[in-house]
Amino acid sequence: MHAIITGPSLWAMLPLVLFLILTLTGKNYTLSVGISAILGCILMGQGPKEFAGILVENLGGTLGQVGLIIMFGSGLGLVMHEAGINQVVVNFVVKKLGVNSERKAIFACYLVSLIMVVLIGTLNGGNAVVAPIILPIVAAAGLTPTTVCYLMFNAGLVGVTIGPFCSAVAAALGVSGLSYQDYMLYSALPYSIAWTIVCLILAFFIQKKTKASGERYEDVELPQEFHATNRQKYACIAFLATFLICLIFGMVTGSDMKYVMFVILLLSVIVGLFIPQKFDKTIKLFGQGMGKMGGMFLSFLLTGVMIDTISLGGGWEALSSLILNALGANNRSLLMIIASFVGGFGVEGAVVTQMQIIQEAFWAAADGMGIPMAAWSIVLIAAVRITSIVYPSANYAAHLGFARSNDMKTLLIAGWITAAIMMIFVPVWGNLAIAMVG
Repeated sequence: MHAIITGPSLWAMLPLVLFLILTLTGKNYTLSVGISAILGCILMGQGPKEFAGILVENLGGTLGQVGLIIMFGSGLGLVMHEAGINQVVVNFVVKKLGVNSERKAIFACYLVSLIMVVLIGTLNGGNAVVAPIILPIVAAAGLTPTTVCYLMFNAGLVGVTIGPFCSAVAAALGVSGLSYQDYMLYSALPYSIAWTIVCLILAFFIQKKTKASGERYEDVELPQEFHATNRQKYACIAFLATFLICLIFGMVTGSDMKYVMFVILLLSVIVGLFIPQKFDKTIKLFGQGMGKMGGMFLSFLLTGVMIDTISLGGGWEALSSLILNALGANNRSLLMIIASFVGGFGVEGAVVTQMQIIQEAFWAAADGMGIPMAAWSIVLIAAVRITSIVYPSANYAAHLGFARSNDMKTLLIAGWITAAIMMIFVPVWGNLAIAMVG
């Protein structure tokens, strides 16, 4: 096939423009990226054979690897649930905190959601486990459904930002090439601490406002006392011990994205030993969990095709030149804000897709300004986290269901306030990180 676009050209960005239009107008994500990938192949003269070649190459690339990690994580979540680990952890934390006031309930709700999302590795998966256990307890303490929804959702977003074996973290490590230690030190930990402070402050305001309006839980009864079996206790201990050993080993040796795959498989095997059934059934259970993410895995591979065809046409190079000419070589703060804004408000899709697009679109300009990757990684985090809180989304809808709330308006207002504060935080911390690295 003859290439329609050659050389570094902004016209090579047309597939990305089409992708953004389709996703922002509510079209199916996999369909949108598939159409955009095909357009990219047509513009760059890539026929069916070349299309298949790019697709296969992406199986071993960042997008393919993160897609596999997400599938593995879904499998582990089902195995953990079958072993009863989730309920043991949640009940232990709640009992230790002794929830008997609104203040304690706010901290308990946030902490439990954060812990479970970090352990399970998924936002919705972690809070789906937390909700039925924590709701009766925080309801008895006086929290409103909107407050609970806000706490669970934001705690979960922090959880997938810092969890060592979460797919979002694997995506950040894969895209940036950083070690987990550097990722945490220079971006994830400071960003998450700032986010948590903002969230908890807003949670008290939301609780006061919604309680004054008469909002409260109806017909929520305290669950029966949970008594873990010895098998469930041992499964939980084995899981946590293995988790910590793998975390320490990874930090000592410098873990990367590939290490996450090994850890998830190891945890699945360890936990599976404590499930009262033949191990081949546990393997089938793990496979069922993986299968739930098959569509997302395909979308990642197609995203790789779209991104690679843009590279063939020099689209990223042309965009970088345009940014540098417009901003100058020293306007680091403005570049961080623009990249965070574009990622947060302009790019829809899975986390790894958003990170990859922002990285391809802005990293060359950032590198040209002398921004080290350790400092730049906070932009990647902001680009995906801001998206989560400023638009009504499936994740928002899921958490409204978990918390039995229907006040999307209050959640979105709080989300926009959080987004504005974090947009300011990005260049402030980013410049401090540049000084620390430099």
